[in-house]
Amino acid sequence: MDVLVDALPYVDKEIEQLPGLKEAVLKEIQKEMKSTPKVGLDDSRLPPKAEIFSKSENLATLLDGYPSQTLVAQKAIDPSKWQVPQLQPRTGASDADWLDAERKTRIGLAHMDLRNTNTSLLTSYAPNAWLIRNYQLEGEAKEIEHEVEHWKEQVTEVNRSRRVFQEATGKHLQSLEARWQDLVTNTVQLEMANVALQGEVEALSRKAEALEKELEERV
Repeated sequence: MDVLVDALPYVDKEIEQLPGLKEAVLKEIQKEMKSTPKVGLDDSRLPPKAEIFSKSENLATLLDGYPSQTLVAQKAIDPSKWQVPQLQPRTGASDADWLDAERKTRIGLAHMDLRNTNTSLLTSYAPNAWLIRNYQLEGEAKEIEHEVEHWKEQVTEVNRSRRVFQEATGKHLQSLEARWQDLVTNTVQLEMANVALQGEVEALSRKAEALEKELEERV
C-alpha cells in the first residue's frame, strides 16, 4: 500500500524561525522516507502523462531530448549531404582513375541537376505547404497551451485545497495542543495537591501520635 507523505508548510511556521530546526526536521524526514513505500507512477492521484505533439510524430521525434540536445546533435539536419563531393584524383593517378572520376562527376552533375529541379519545385509549391503546416502547428500549440493552463489550474486547486486542509488541521492541532497543555497543567496541579495533602496527612499523623502519647502519660 502506497503512503502519501505531506508536510504542513502553512501550519509549521516555527521551522523557519528557530535556528537549526529545519535541518533537524529534514534529516528526520529523509530517514523516514527511506522506510516509506514510494508512490507508483500509475497512482490514481497522479495526472496522466501529457503527450506533446501527439498529432505530429515526426515533430515529436525531432524534438526528443530538446533542449538538452540540439537538433544538429540529434542529426535532425545533416548539412554534409549538401556539400559538393571532391572527386579530383590524386596526383599521379592512372587513366582509369581519371575515367572513374569523370564518371562520378557526371553522376554528381546529374544529381545536382535533380536537386535544382527539386529546389525549383519547392520554390513553387513549398510556401503554401509550409503555411498549411504552420497553421496546423499553431493549432497544436494552442491545444498544448490550453492543456498547460488546465494543469496549472489543477496545480493551483491542489495547493488551495492543501492550504485549506492544513489550516483547518492546524486549528484542530492547536486545540488538541491546548487541551493537552490543560491536561498536563491539571495533572501537575493534582500531583502538587497530592503532595500537599500527603504532607498534611503526615503532619496530622505525627500530631495524633503526640496526642496519644500525651494521653497515655496522663493515664
